[in-house]
Amino acid sequence: MWGRWVMALGGLLVVLITPAFALSYFGAYGDEYQAPHDWLAALQDPLVSGGALDPGSTAQYDGYGLMYLGAWVIGLVGLVGVVGSQWVRFTERLRRAWSAVIATLALVTVGVFGDYALPDEVLGFIGFVLTGVGFLAAAVMFLLLGRALRRELGTRRRAAWTVGALGIVSVFGGMALVGHIPSGPGLGFAVAALVAGLARPWRVGPERWDSLSIDPVD
Repeated sequence: MWGRWVMALGGLLVVLITPAFALSYFGAYGDEYQAPHDWLAALQDPLVSGGALDPGSTAQYDGYGLMYLGAWVIGLVGLVGVVGSQWVRFTERLRRAWSAVIATLALVTVGVFGDYALPDEVLGFIGFVLTGVGFLAAAVMFLLLGRALRRELGTRRRAAWTVGALGIVSVFGGMALVGHIPSGPGLGFAVAALVAGLARPWRVGPERWDSLSIDPVD
């Protein structure tokens, strides 16, 4: 199934881009009140030495924004492929939950596009606002998705809670860890995309498919 590999690739690229993207922001726009956390600051010299970071360059920051946008889109396309391959398994309620999750992540995409691909005079801060709203909405929608997976598909409690907590952990935990939008809130989603794409946690045994009276989908 192509979707899982594309999703994993997108997640990997987002994870790899995040340190340089966040540091380029702090270098271009940071001050005494906005400085990278210690773990992130420790990566600055190696990235500068490797030519991946030019502190103070707003052009490089915008360039990383475009790279991040591309990686995010790749991951989202992969997620759509994964969800589409499992669509036959889903009840109507679960389909609505997944559609809402994808819509919030798509809203993040629109926000990042407006923030980095368009001139500031076109949208101003609207792109940034859309990004923030998309992440906050995703935190809520993942909670509802976890609940729907538990109720509609019989997903194990721990797995359902993990999915439900993903949005909150990624948005708020990632922001606390990185301190930059969108790379902070997006980090947990990217890690989840990478791990899920490689591990395929949606697989179920033949006995489960028999109970659903449908053919298994890889």
